[in-house]
Amino acid sequence: YQRRVHGGFGLVCGQDGKKYKTRDGETVRLVEVLDRAPEISLEESLKREQRKKEEATERGKEYTPLPVELLKDNAQVIGYGAIKYFDLRQNRTSDYKFSYDAMLELEGNTAVFLIYAYVRMRSIARNAGVADCDDVFGKLQSLHPEGLLVALNEPTEWALGLHLLRFGSVVDSITQDLFPNKMCEFLKDLVMKFNEFYNAVKVIDAPDRDSKLLLCEATAKVLKHGLGLLGIG
Repeated sequence: YQRRVHGGFGLVCGQDGKKYKTRDGETVRLVEVLDRAPEISLEESLKREQRKKEEATERGKEYTPLPVELLKDNAQVIGYGAIKYFDLRQNRTSDYKFSYDAMLELEGNTAVFLIYAYVRMRSIARNAGVADCDDVFGKLQSLHPEGLLVALNEPTEWALGLHLLRFGSVVDSITQDLFPNKMCEFLKDLVMKFNEFYNAVKVIDAPDRDSKLLLCEATAKVLKHGLGLLGIG
């Protein structure tokens, strides 16, 4: 059956904490946000590529920056994703301050942080020489016809594995109370627990490498699905 529920929401305020007043001409229009966020994302990407090139030169190495067209495409995804996420991460009944800087931060509870983490997760199996395809699960299973399970041997693996198990309950909760910020909080914590795991244990050179790769891929799948539920591709 279908149901309609009114979801109350707070106000979008300026940096001074006061609500925008349309009559004063202070309101940031949505079309301006949609134009500006990808532009800022592209500007930051170009700066990072330039820094990487300069750092490589200082070390006597070469670095070929990513093509500008690719950076532009990525900036569209990141910029629009940042707008959606910044709005959805707020408790919808509370007021919040609008800020481009907070929206596009590289660390913390932002779409940029999560998207970059997803890219890093998907690169692990490729760097391990196991797979360069979408079906990493299938590739790993084909290497272990006897069956492959995730073995949670380290504390950080346990923490990550247990957090992954919460995904279903978070989805159920959101469908009941319509607070998508719970998904944002879950995904932010997921990435932080993944980073703790990846910094604490060896993956590519581990004796149980494929088990750890499977855990990395499961984390990437949940992160991608969670972002998808928020409308972020």
